[in-house]
Amino acid sequence: MERYLTEFDTKKLPVITTDTVIAGAGIAGLSTAVQLINFGIKPLIISKKTPTISNSFLAQGGIAAAIGKEDDPQLHYRDTIKAGRGLCIGKNVRILVEEGLERVVDLINYKVPFDRDEEGNILLTKEGGHSKRRVLHVKDKTGSAVGTVFYNLIKDRVDFLLNYYLEEILTVDNRYVGIIVSNGTEKLLIRSKSLIIATGGYSPIYLRNTSAYKISGDTIGAAYRAGCVLKDLEFVQFHPTALFIENQPAYLITEAVRGEGAILVDQNGERFVNEMKPRDEVARAIFKKYAKGEKVFLDLRPLKEKGISVKKRFPTVYNLIKSFGFSENDLIPVSPAAHYSIGGIEATANGKTSVEGIFAVGESSCTGIHGANRLASNSLLECITFGYKTAYSVYIYNMYSKISSVNISSKGTGNKIISREERRGYLIRLKKLMWEYVGLERSEKGLEKALSEIEKMEKELLAYKNSRYLVDLVYLSKGIILSAKTRKESRGTHYRSDFPEEKKDYKKHTKIYNDFKIKLEVN
Repeated sequence: MERYLTEFDTKKLPVITTDTVIAGAGIAGLSTAVQLINFGIKPLIISKKTPTISNSFLAQGGIAAAIGKEDDPQLHYRDTIKAGRGLCIGKNVRILVEEGLERVVDLINYKVPFDRDEEGNILLTKEGGHSKRRVLHVKDKTGSAVGTVFYNLIKDRVDFLLNYYLEEILTVDNRYVGIIVSNGTEKLLIRSKSLIIATGGYSPIYLRNTSAYKISGDTIGAAYRAGCVLKDLEFVQFHPTALFIENQPAYLITEAVRGEGAILVDQNGERFVNEMKPRDEVARAIFKKYAKGEKVFLDLRPLKEKGISVKKRFPTVYNLIKSFGFSENDLIPVSPAAHYSIGGIEATANGKTSVEGIFAVGESSCTGIHGANRLASNSLLECITFGYKTAYSVYIYNMYSKISSVNISSKGTGNKIISREERRGYLIRLKKLMWEYVGLERSEKGLEKALSEIEKMEKELLAYKNSRYLVDLVYLSKGIILSAKTRKESRGTHYRSDFPEEKKDYKKHTKIYNDFKIKLEVN
């Protein structure tokens, strides 16, 4: 594995010096920034897109918290542990459900406009895997509502560097010293005490996915090259209900519609699964129908029978189906799509990674709270809970750190120049490979095929001097494949057709160390 993939000399680059850098402008990054500002730290936020475009901003369903009269964090804890199929790190789940409840109260005080009844009480809905109605929501635009509040809190109090993406993370003796960013035409060296990675997950590495535009997972590959340990990459959650229209993106239809009563039916109009089971079970049930050449539909008519207006309660879903010529009285074609990355950069509850000075939070991190299968609507809770805690950790780290001088150079990899068309061809090839062999169902034969193709692709791409983005995705894909090969069982979102049962010996976390050394370890 190559340490640096691009050509650079830090002595010749324009320099920005700042206290702390946050890579990513989603809710994880913004919530961390809110607390850093409270500590007197003015972070620099880097984003290859404009703020408010991220996976967390697209989150429809809501944010889970045991705020109801008949609910309790202990019940939320049990539901999360159950969904995680034995791989949740209990102490971190405790933090999520207990401190997360406090952070949700903060959101209420920040005036996030959660839906309320006529008496002003917050409305709660129920989603798959939850034993209680505990999901707070703003119609079906919860992520956008929460993110917008955070953005407005910080937009005039932080520095933004937009339309730049992270290319290289610079380290000396396993300690962070800076990053190199690019906008496609120029490179900048940014020197800072610490780096917070909040760039989202890696579901777009699959052909059919629900991810936000330009979210890709390549920064996780860059972090791996910098020495960060990756964890549980084989666990990728496929959302059961993404709109299925030939040659169209996989637009998400929130699980909350099923929580309110919508049902799944096959092409004969028959229900075939309990819609409120954990997502992995529902997604595989739908996948099996498609594997038989059948289709699956979401029936929204039960909502109308309950007096729930799709247009008012789920305006995003309503406008989506309307744009494709459907109404709430029609059967809506759906199928699974890669949605959420459970694995990522190994991090503590305070965001610390295996490299000094690098922190990770949100979907790019793996703190072990989701285990082998994320409980619905725990992701926004994760962003704000661990963003808050990471800010404390960064503040303490920065107290004892200095901005280092940087004198590093790299000749890059190959000499050829990859064209835009060639780049797109490789990307589609990669996405198809991951979807076909490393998707909802996996097998040793398929994983071997995928690994062979990925290693061939890696060799080809290293001949180019401008293939950094693709190589980082190849490294990440290789990590997913090797992790899936190592786990010779089925657990949560990881399903092996050749090993369909859970095994006690695999009640461990998959960790990837330097040069793709794979270990199964107990946390």
